[in-house]
Amino acid sequence: MGFAANVALIVSLCIGSSWSLDNGLALTPPMGWLVWERFACNTDCVNDPENCVSEKLFMEMADHLANDGFKDVGYEYINIDDCWAEFDRDSNGRLVANLQRFPNGIAYLADYVHSLGLKLGIYGDIGTSTCGGYPGTENHITIDAQTFASWGVDMLKLDGCFILPALMPTVYPAMTAALNATGRPIVFSCSWPAYISDYNAPNYTAIAEYCNLWRNFDDVYDAWVSIQSIIDHYSTYQDVFQPYAGPGHWNDPDMVRVAYTRGVWV
Repeated sequence: MGFAANVALIVSLCIGSSWSLDNGLALTPPMGWLVWERFACNTDCVNDPENCVSEKLFMEMADHLANDGFKDVGYEYINIDDCWAEFDRDSNGRLVANLQRFPNGIAYLADYVHSLGLKLGIYGDIGTSTCGGYPGTENHITIDAQTFASWGVDMLKLDGCFILPALMPTVYPAMTAALNATGRPIVFSCSWPAYISDYNAPNYTAIAEYCNLWRNFDDVYDAWVSIQSIIDHYSTYQDVFQPYAGPGHWNDPDMVRVAYTRGVWV
């Protein structure tokens, strides 16, 4: 894909037991690169091989972070988002990376990212399916946590499509417990409060106990009105969620778009 690509760098901004997360991770806000805003769910590697969600794309972005100075200033995560998987689990109930776009599998990609001194994040959804229609984690919490750990994943973003918000106070802590049980340090990013329509209602005491970071609001997209809406949301509700931010647990306003330089969005 090269420097002509549009790249978004994600900064999880801060504002202010077996079940609890206390994993010693994310003592500062995690920083890195996330695929979604620029490449979304582009799976057409036949007609658009330079811009599709694929092993090739993540390896190239890892190279950029490692070689272009980003790693040196703290950008260490390469984060996969939705649309990386096959539409069906394997015969053992495990998630499978798309065989055409990730021919060597996620463990291979994790090894490559680690070889550059970086970390790999992956995406899941706590509901019956992901927002893009791929297999969800509901009823597969333990096996999915074990699968991600076995692949060498370092961060899990767990979305909240296709599940009742009333169930989130149960299912997100269940994933926390499952991740803890793997023994692998995995930063846990939740979408729990983003799916609660009354923005005064999320139980941030519990969210901060079970998640390293959490999305509060809508996805950012490439327009000022989107960025402004997130700023407005944080201004309006900062007194609700600011007290719960700190080392190991952060509010996440989504990706930060700063400038277009040397052919790269940062």
